[in-house]
Amino acid sequence: MKFTTIFVALVSAVPAVFGLTVNTPANVVECQPILFSWSGGQSPYYLTLVPGGQSMASPIKSFPTQTGTSYTWNVDLQANTLFNIALKDSTGATAYSDIVTIAAGSDTTCLNTAVNEGGASSGTAVASGTSTPTAG
Repeated sequence: MKFTTIFVALVSAVPAVFGLTVNTPANVVECQPILFSWSGGQSPYYLTLVPGGQSMASPIKSFPTQTGTSYTWNVDLQANTLFNIALKDSTGATAYSDIVTIAAGSDTTCLNTAVNEGGASSGTAVASGTSTPTAG
């Protein structure tokens, strides 16, 4: 009984020992599905794409919260877009893939051409400064 308890405790600690890792996908092509996969860490997982080499930048794509260790995405970003997969787990641990470049595909009908996916925004243009005509 004691052995079983220790064994179960060790097995459950394995993901924490090895940490969170995310695999870098190969051959990412616009408008084709690609499988993201990862290991370690603790569910739920928060999956985003950040601009290539800019881990602190705002995400260019966010996906639904994940409870498993893989997600299939139909690539809807343009060819030559560079990104890193950023994966955060419920403990706050974060892992990044290597930089991925999206290759051109024969079908571009799925591409997202929206400038801002993050929600609505509004603003008002306000003139700052004044101009006074001078008599000449």
